[in-house]
Amino acid sequence: MADWVSVHPFEYDSPLIRLRPDRRVAETDDVADQLGTFLETELADAERIVLVTHSQGGLVVQRFLARKLWNGEGHELARIKHFTMFSCPNTGSGFFLTVRKFLKLWRNPQEQQLRPFDRAVTEAQRTVLSAVVHARGHSDKECPIPVRAYGGSADDIVPPIVARGVFPKGGVVTADHFSIIQPADRTAASYRAVRGALIEVARAASVRESALPLASTAARPSTTKGTGDTAADARIATDAEAADGPSYPPPAAEDPDLAPLPPPPYWQLDEGQLKGEDRHGLVAHLLSEQARRRVHVVAGPGGSGKSRIALEAADRARRAGHRVWWVSAPELSLRMRMIARDLGAPSITVERAWLVGTAMDLVWTLLDACPEPWLLIFDNVDDPERLGSRDGPAASGTGWLRTPQNAKGTVIVTSRVRSRHAWGDASRVHQVLPLDDNDGASMLLERTGGLGGTNEDARRLSRQLGGLPLALRQAADVIKAVHQSQISLDSDIRDFETFRRTVAPRVDTAADQDGPHLSELLGREIVEKVCGIGMDLLTQHELPQAPTLLKVFACLSIAPIPYRCLLTDSALAQSPLFPGATPARTSALLAGLEELGLVDAYEREGVADRRLAGVLTLHPVVHGVLREDEEVRKRPADYYGLAVRMLRSAIQHSNPDHPANWPLWAALSPHALEVSRACLLGDLRLSDRSVRTEALELARLTARYLIATGLLGPAYDLVLPLVERCSSFGFDSDDREILGLRHEQGRVHLDREQLPLAEQVLGRVVRVRTRILGENHADTLASRHKLARAINEQAGREAEAEVMLRSIVEAENEVRGPEHYDTLVVRHTLARTMLARGAHREAEAEAREILSISRRNHWPPATPEILRVQETLTHSLLRQDRARDAEQVIREALQHASQPADSNVVMRLRFTFVLVLLGIRGRTPEAVKELRALVRDLDRVVTSEHPLSVQARALLETAVREMPT
Repeated sequence: MADWVSVHPFEYDSPLIRLRPDRRVAETDDVADQLGTFLETELADAERIVLVTHSQGGLVVQRFLARKLWNGEGHELARIKHFTMFSCPNTGSGFFLTVRKFLKLWRNPQEQQLRPFDRAVTEAQRTVLSAVVHARGHSDKECPIPVRAYGGSADDIVPPIVARGVFPKGGVVTADHFSIIQPADRTAASYRAVRGALIEVARAASVRESALPLASTAARPSTTKGTGDTAADARIATDAEAADGPSYPPPAAEDPDLAPLPPPPYWQLDEGQLKGEDRHGLVAHLLSEQARRRVHVVAGPGGSGKSRIALEAADRARRAGHRVWWVSAPELSLRMRMIARDLGAPSITVERAWLVGTAMDLVWTLLDACPEPWLLIFDNVDDPERLGSRDGPAASGTGWLRTPQNAKGTVIVTSRVRSRHAWGDASRVHQVLPLDDNDGASMLLERTGGLGGTNEDARRLSRQLGGLPLALRQAADVIKAVHQSQISLDSDIRDFETFRRTVAPRVDTAADQDGPHLSELLGREIVEKVCGIGMDLLTQHELPQAPTLLKVFACLSIAPIPYRCLLTDSALAQSPLFPGATPARTSALLAGLEELGLVDAYEREGVADRRLAGVLTLHPVVHGVLREDEEVRKRPADYYGLAVRMLRSAIQHSNPDHPANWPLWAALSPHALEVSRACLLGDLRLSDRSVRTEALELARLTARYLIATGLLGPAYDLVLPLVERCSSFGFDSDDREILGLRHEQGRVHLDREQLPLAEQVLGRVVRVRTRILGENHADTLASRHKLARAINEQAGREAEAEVMLRSIVEAENEVRGPEHYDTLVVRHTLARTMLARGAHREAEAEAREILSISRRNHWPPATPEILRVQETLTHSLLRQDRARDAEQVIREALQHASQPADSNVVMRLRFTFVLVLLGIRGRTPEAVKELRALVRDLDRVVTSEHPLSVQARALLETAVREMPT
């Protein structure tokens, strides 16, 4: 990275004592200001800065950030793009504390802030958490900066739990207090953490701008003896001007679990204050000590403001320094997997849990062990069984929804379901009532900016709309748009009273209701009519296609919609719903929908890809109302057909197996799942077979993405009903479209190590595909390869698998070509089979040829398949007693691996490295040392029953027993 990163040490003095009376030891605030001066003078021209600190240096940077924000200078922090701390005493260092307190010579003011729970440290951390880590935008008082805190597993000066502190992102690496910033090589986790931060900043810059090269500067402050703690390291990476563009490393396969968990939709807080004394009281209760160790269900009709209450609780919790996770129902499995990683679960642990079906237990083990206060929110769960397990309903407490055993944990669920029976006896249901007339009037007046009339007019309209926040908001937006819109809205509606008179004939029961309770049916009717007024305004004037577009959005999921990916000219222009569609026209339709409050559009922070950053949402009630719209029900092929084609167009050139495409797939998969199920398993009665055929292909590709990212449960839940019920939507189980889904079903069994089941499913697919498509058709070859794998991995059947694989390789050479990636994957399976059968030289030759082709085609050396080929080559050399040649190969693989140190692929490479060392005379002590480190890491990240852990322990016992004394 030397050509795009430059390193600048920031040094400051931290002596044990001052013997000269004319000199003082700088306090932490002084050092923080000194850092500010350094950035302003030495790095005045830097456009992007990455801060990396060691030990107390993290406290210096936190104090620097906090003081800037306290002084209203948040905009000056905008060029700081990342902040990583190693071994920072975030809750104080207890090491040598008694001596430090009472040794008379110790008068270092910097030491005072190493003491646990120092007030100045706590103040700074509160500010950094609320106004940096959880900042919603750039202002004088806020500046969003990614912050990571890492601890060393062998650090007794600043233990990992202290180093992590209150910061939600980071982790634990294998190191002590000093070696954590002295990585032995490029495979060290601390090195990869810094490297990852630099690449993240560089790539983000390359998308936002034409991209100046990211220069990196590292700075090492002076280290002095005395505290038992090194004085702070502060490393600063900045932009450096260069004539040439940045030479970024080639994109390699990323860990699917490294994507950050999206934050709660805090942007919605800008839409106005929470109304209702009872709602404020509920929020206060949800965050109280009494509410902890409980599941709280916030229940009420659609549009009553349940999610807004949960969001208010989330915002207050994060400002208090709590960890907050927001899980939307359509993305349940993916979000829970992200939470597992966010809680520090290593990649290998997460991968195994999602593979063998213990994911729910893993997440709750982590939550119950979390040392910080936390809040977990499940939003819009209108089907409680989605939170249950395969063995029991949500109320059983065995699924995703459980009562926290951690005294610092709280769970909130928002739902229309009010029945306590659905949630279990341990859950507490809080019913959300409509706003009273005064609170409803206040909401109307504030949202219209006083344009709608008197307070009494607002009270009457609020009563007419049942005090339903969603309806009040949309009514206010219509009134405001009539007065201020850029589009022509010539309407009889001018104020609260005229809106009330317009809506009264459409729904006249709300004003006469008895008491504060509002039925679900009445609430839905109110929203439908108010929404209809807005759509009528758009239809009658310049934007008649705006309501049509809104109905198309309703065919998708309630998850955020990345509209820039979907609203392409070709997809819209080919639909009979949008004749003559142009980009300008489409933008005008979106603007009209947003202006009348029918959609909410916003930019997601931290998303570098502009196509994915811009999203819009529909309220779930509006979504449900429009799905039942008469026109949508009459023309399902047009509406759902367009939804299918938009999704197919967006993913057309994005292979779901390639990690570089996973961010796009993560954004679109909830919509692909919803649309394909609606088209095939719903009650739409689609007469257009082409739409059903396209929906099947969309489902197959989505299943491939889910399998590739390890989400086997959702993949199976998608595929199995489509296979079993295919006749209900006009397909036979042996039709090629269904065979594609059955192929993915077999892959799920294969990845779950259910080998006989995989062989059974894939065997039938191969037979039928061979009959229909031919033996050497690309689809048939793919199924033949998976079948051969299922056979090969069953003991004693390697010879049978080898015959199959040789035939497949020969065919792949003709069909796809000898250098196609799929061909090489099959060749690697053949090499492994040769190895298992004792054909070591042949396996070596096959592996070397694969690696030669990969280098010739410039494939990233960190690609998992390439690393596994190097592992196979290493074993083939070992079996030929060529351990020194094997050492060269496995060291190269470890050097190239960019995956986390605790990932399955890296752990396996480390195990193979140990086997190589044991095969070299005189290297047994080194091998035992490496193996002990591997076993320690495995003990930290997986259970003792994990296959690799069992192998490593057995090998360690044997190696120690046979090691010469």
